[in-house]
Amino acid sequence: MKAVKSAALSGICVFAAIAATPAIAQTATATAEPSSGLEDIVVTAQKRSESLQDTPLAVSAVSAATIEARGITDISNLTAIAPSLNVNTAPASSSNTNIFIRGIGDQEPILTSDAPVSLYVDGIVLGRSTGAVFDLVDLERIEVLRGPQGTLYGRNTIGGAVNLITAKPADEFGGKVKFTYGSFNQWQARGSVDTGELADSGVKLKFSYVHREQDGYVDFVNTRGDRDPGALNIDAFRAAASYNKGGPFRADYAFDINHRASVAAAFQATVISDAVLAYINNSPALGGAAPQVSNRRLGTLRADDAGLLTDKVYGHTLTLEYDLGPDTMLRSLTGYRKWRNIDRGDELDGQGGLVGFQLDPILFVDGTVLPLGVLPVALFTSDNDRGQHQWTQELNLIGQIGDSFEYVLGGFYFKEKSFENNNQFPLIVISDQAAVPLATPLYYSHTSRSMAGFAQGTYRFNDQLSFTGGIRYTSDKKHLTQTMLLQRDLSAKFSKVNWTASVDYRATDDVLAYARVSTGYKSGGFNARSTNDGYDPEDLTSYEIGFKSELFDRRLRFNAATYYTIHKKLQLQQFQAGTGGASSVTVNAGKAQYFGVEAEVQAMPVEGLTLASSVGYIDRKYKQFVILDPSADPNDPATPGGFRDVKDTARFPFSSKWTLNASIQYELPAFDFGQLSARLDYNYRSKIYFHPTTVGTPYNDAIAGEKRGLFDGRITLSKLMLGTNEASIAVWGKNLTKKEYKANGIDFGGLGYAGNVYGEPRSFGVDLNYAF
Repeated sequence: MKAVKSAALSGICVFAAIAATPAIAQTATATAEPSSGLEDIVVTAQKRSESLQDTPLAVSAVSAATIEARGITDISNLTAIAPSLNVNTAPASSSNTNIFIRGIGDQEPILTSDAPVSLYVDGIVLGRSTGAVFDLVDLERIEVLRGPQGTLYGRNTIGGAVNLITAKPADEFGGKVKFTYGSFNQWQARGSVDTGELADSGVKLKFSYVHREQDGYVDFVNTRGDRDPGALNIDAFRAAASYNKGGPFRADYAFDINHRASVAAAFQATVISDAVLAYINNSPALGGAAPQVSNRRLGTLRADDAGLLTDKVYGHTLTLEYDLGPDTMLRSLTGYRKWRNIDRGDELDGQGGLVGFQLDPILFVDGTVLPLGVLPVALFTSDNDRGQHQWTQELNLIGQIGDSFEYVLGGFYFKEKSFENNNQFPLIVISDQAAVPLATPLYYSHTSRSMAGFAQGTYRFNDQLSFTGGIRYTSDKKHLTQTMLLQRDLSAKFSKVNWTASVDYRATDDVLAYARVSTGYKSGGFNARSTNDGYDPEDLTSYEIGFKSELFDRRLRFNAATYYTIHKKLQLQQFQAGTGGASSVTVNAGKAQYFGVEAEVQAMPVEGLTLASSVGYIDRKYKQFVILDPSADPNDPATPGGFRDVKDTARFPFSSKWTLNASIQYELPAFDFGQLSARLDYNYRSKIYFHPTTVGTPYNDAIAGEKRGLFDGRITLSKLMLGTNEASIAVWGKNLTKKEYKANGIDFGGLGYAGNVYGEPRSFGVDLNYAF
């Protein structure tokens, strides 16, 4: 571990030195037009437009050009754009993802669980991380806010927030198209058209469409329809309208819809218990296939059914703004979104073609057991039908009093309804000769309502010193109707006051330092897959200091932050698997603390050469983590009632201690028929675990993801003039070194096995772009 720390720190230090030295070699008086420096990005992290470098928060932002250069198509591709950010692919669904910022995130896809990192599209929060992986059509920029955002953004942002900002209709008529073809028969077509202003009406329209499809990247044999993991077929459409006649009133409306048919990434068995292995080893003798177990990525797997997932997502967003005066604006944000997912069958055992002797799960009164005979064996399968829809309404009063005081006042309303109809089919091995198949149906419906009021203001004592304070009150109400063996109804109410206070000091025009204290709140909820009543909200307090600097005519940018966080009543998942099926139960783990450091460097030492790097380090420790341990003696004073404190051995799932991102891009001087550029990106992540403890998940260490580093590259020939219009061609590669790594994992504990989903293999492709 010391070697990893040393290597990562050395890498960032050397990179910063390389980036800074050539710029410093130029005299401070050297003239350079601002346009030749680093790109200035405007963000709305504080509900008002301001330069990224003027925002006293730990926020990273990438522009449309970087989104294009990195090949970002949905939020599952965001890992490399910010320090301390981990985005993980879910094992059983290509539309689910886990976003972790500064060690805090959500690993539970059930619809009653709230994510502590919220995702926003044009200011509208997405209530569920489930179903959040949809194609991003025509993005202007992405903002990643690190740390609790409990005042302006509200509940469920204790880890941070991700803002997706789409491009508004342009002032002039025009458009662009993009065609891509790549490995695994991947191809896509993207296009957008801007109408410009329609007949001096103040109305502008934009229409965007994307079609994307690819074959799978693992070969599944013996599957229905020859579907392979990683295969997908996506259609997405967006229509946007903007009204601005130059008066006090402005309006923006957008409608987006996504249709996604996909096969989840391949789940393969990494470890199987001796008892289960003894049972399935009988399969060849009974005319079936042999078991498949490997701790390396397999390119070919047997499976009885790959499972087809379909997702449909659509939404409406309406933003209204009215200037009440030269320094005061009233803004309304209204959003409606609906999502539906149907999973026609998943096999989460990494096996196929197995057969074995099975017994009828129904016992007679006298205890007689009837044999079912030799049947196909699946250790665990499931199917699912689920959906969610939501309304959001937010009002903001944004203003300024004189030259010294700025404020934001607001009210927020959110209401959602969701349901899930989930059938699970676990196989319980009772000996090396027999097993019992079970069926465990689950149906629940869930409603959630949240209301909040907030205020935040900034007072500027002078041109250098400012103070910001904010407060927010949140009231949540939830209801669950659950059908397992019996139907039950549960209701809960939660409320919380959160606040923030910060001081920022501008040492020079190009250097900003800040100190910030903020609190966060994640709502409590219900364990819909078990008979447990539920869990309490989380509380978090974060202390942060940082600085932002931009030097040498915007040729060097260096931002850094360090933080200390106290996290109470953590909601963590304890996996339970047994005769009741497989369930992930949320428990309040107790208390944890985090210490972290983050740094971001960008430099343009010479014209055409851009270097960038970011590093994040987190030192995490549980102060208390008390859970029920079935193996503990309830009469032992060390484990009263069977509860054990596992703070010294528990892990922080889905979060790596180290993250490191680096890129280098060089644009050659333009020549007669175009301009050539090359870009190389690197993303490093240290070891990652997928469960918090080995209690109930004994193979947690065996399926952990080892450290990994990924290289992506791109070469672009741009500024190809076709008449008066411009085109470009680019060739790209991802995972250039063919790195095999575990992207996710599930330990089925009591079912006797565990497995992993591996990251995508190396791929290549070509992009053709044309703008008119």
